[in-house]
Amino acid sequence: MNSKPNYKAMSPEELRKYILEHRDDDDAIHEAVLRIQQDGTTVNTDEFIEIVKQRLEIQQ
Repeated sequence: MNSKPNYKAMSPEELRKYILEHRDDDDAIHEAVLRIQQDGTTVNTDEFIEIVKQRLEIQQ
């Protein structure tokens, strides 16, 4: 049994990268959505994934 990482301890960049590598991890996506809501931003899951992809491409 694999233990889940501590999403709350991840930086936004770490969480984005983790989600792109583990797209089926609903708990990680949920944490990301909570953070987005706390920032006052609303997007759907597809928009969120697209934003993550774009930001990762910019960083490379």
